[in-house]
Amino acid sequence: MIKYSHRFSLGLIILAGGESSRMGHDKATLPWNGTDLLTDLLLRSQRAPFAERIVSINRDYSPKNLPAKLARTVRTIADNVQHCGPLGGLEAAMRDGECDYYLVLSVDLPFYDFSPISDILRPVRRAPELMAVIPRTKDGRDQPLAALYSRELVPAIARQLQTGNYCLQEFLQKIPTATLKSCRPALYLNVNTMSDYEAAKGRAANSRRKVPVVTLTAPNSGDGKTTAAETAIAELTRRGYHVAYIKSTHHTDCRPKAGSDTDRARSAGAVSACLCSPDMIGPEAQKEDVIFNMTQQQLADLVLVESHSHGPFPQIDIQQADSANIVNHILFLTGYRSSEI
Repeated sequence: MIKYSHRFSLGLIILAGGESSRMGHDKATLPWNGTDLLTDLLLRSQRAPFAERIVSINRDYSPKNLPAKLARTVRTIADNVQHCGPLGGLEAAMRDGECDYYLVLSVDLPFYDFSPISDILRPVRRAPELMAVIPRTKDGRDQPLAALYSRELVPAIARQLQTGNYCLQEFLQKIPTATLKSCRPALYLNVNTMSDYEAAKGRAANSRRKVPVVTLTAPNSGDGKTTAAETAIAELTRRGYHVAYIKSTHHTDCRPKAGSDTDRARSAGAVSACLCSPDMIGPEAQKEDVIFNMTQQQLADLVLVESHSHGPFPQIDIQQADSANIVNHILFLTGYRSSEI
């Protein structure tokens, strides 16, 4: 468990009352790790000894799925001012709270592990006049929705809300803040859209595998899957990764041929290239399972699978993907890169 000085009390606020307009779905209820994003984040919060946990949410939420000891520290609060973004949730939660400082997190942080707490508290120990500590990731992005805030900010937040200005960034410019630099971007990955959510699920799935896998897919032959794989293998190899290639095929003649797709993959730099054909699949087996088992036997940093529809999750539809960013997308899904940018 993470420990910290008890010279001041620390609570947790989870902002789960957003309208999720880009997602088109309540993000707090998205399935994650056998439960949902909100419940999973609360479960992860047991890694730190928060005095209280406040969920800012504008609907009913019952912590019945939480361990009893954890559930006793959780309560919910609705915004005092509706439709005013995270600043409104922050004001309502801190007004209802009793701690000196709060770690404030948006609900859509599936990879946040609470490891930054000791570092984020250090500036306020040294300078108690600070009202907020904002993490800044190595890619230069500030993370105000994974930051530390003083409860003394409640009156100032209320005054700004009364003016109709709901901008959190503008509020932060008016108060004494510190920046926590060089934070790991992966901790702060959030899911604003369904494509973000699918990518996060793919990355999480690969984190549990011996060898990470990405399938390049398109519905028809001649759609460019092999060319995309060839290009990706060459660039990944140039960057120092050992890439294996597996192609799902309906052909039964799998003898090596010059200029074949597997030959092209080897020429691009693949450390191994093989086919999954019908005669490799038993009567009770599913092709997806056979391909996946093959991927986990490869001696490589990652495996690219080429398939119309039978490859393992996660998949990249090369017709819809940004061709200039496919390699970074692959590295994100396999866990070798913290963002796709």
